[in-house]
Amino acid sequence: MHSNWEQVIGQERVKKTLQSAISHQRLSHAYFFWGGGGVGKDALAIEFARTLLCHTQTVTACGVCPSCKKMETLQHPNLKLIFPLPGGDSDKNEKSDDGEGLENDVFEEVRRQTAEKAGNPYFHIDIPKARFILIRSIRQIKKESSMTGAEQGKKIFIIFDADAMNDASANSLLKVLEEPLEGVHFLLVSSRKDAVKPTIISRCQMVQCPMLTDEEIAAALIARLRVEEKQAHIVSRLANGNFTRAQELLGNDIAKFRTDAVQFLRSVLGSSSMKLFEEQEEYFTGNKRDNAEQLLTMLMVWFRDTIVVREGSHRNILNVDQETDLKKFVQNFGTKNLEACMSSVERALGLLRRNVYLPLVMLSLSVHLRRILHAK
Repeated sequence: MHSNWEQVIGQERVKKTLQSAISHQRLSHAYFFWGGGGVGKDALAIEFARTLLCHTQTVTACGVCPSCKKMETLQHPNLKLIFPLPGGDSDKNEKSDDGEGLENDVFEEVRRQTAEKAGNPYFHIDIPKARFILIRSIRQIKKESSMTGAEQGKKIFIIFDADAMNDASANSLLKVLEEPLEGVHFLLVSSRKDAVKPTIISRCQMVQCPMLTDEEIAAALIARLRVEEKQAHIVSRLANGNFTRAQELLGNDIAKFRTDAVQFLRSVLGSSSMKLFEEQEEYFTGNKRDNAEQLLTMLMVWFRDTIVVREGSHRNILNVDQETDLKKFVQNFGTKNLEACMSSVERALGLLRRNVYLPLVMLSLSVHLRRILHAK
């Protein structure tokens, strides 16, 4: 029988934990789903909510009862989704966040993105100009959690990007969590656990969601998006455990970034520093931060493949169509410390993701790679 939990890629341990809590009726009033981006935290929270609201009250949602039908669009009256919204937190014009207190264009964007989230739980709701979860959103939770619902059964509040609560909204939620109500459950989701108040975390049952494996991502790309097998394996490697990232990569010109990565390496190995700056100006001036992340990811895969070729495992290379270039590179540089090159790129990628100044990251990487590959 098809299970609603199959919507979630991997995360088998977490699924079993949540199902066990349901079957033994040991439900916490608040859960905190945390882990890296795109690992399925949102998807787990949604499927947990779907199961708790299903009329069958078993460890899987039936998919056919009135409650499950409403959950298909995430429009269940006993479900409330909270996420960052634009606007201030003044008490003036304090209306509900179900649309009444939002500008028309914002309301339409919320509705559009919620519909997309219903169809793809790995889609990240990101409303333009939204920076915080507003205190009025949390006050609405407090109000709705204590009211008699239009439908019987549990009430579920999912707070996406829980780390986006400012002090006022976090303190307001804390008061709600301190006075749990029967049949009301809060599912907080965050990629930045350290940015959430410890007092809030202490009142939640923690649900850690590990990174997805390359195999899990590749299988999902093939099964769900009909991606060709070779491309699925390349993309899954580049996604770094993040299925949302894998979906985004499919929309980008991966071939271009792979070519750019090889060209960048050629420039680094060239004789002239001036020529390197001319050829790679966009990275050394800091204008292409997003592109830099793609380029470094491709460069990391390139060095990974050179190590594979050097070890004689040609069948395991990801850049299959660049095998000739890889062999040529290994002939020239196979005696150098290719593992150190890969580590340097990985370090640069980490610095970039921590918002270190792009030109500094790229300059430092170029110096390191040049030193390693030109070592006597």
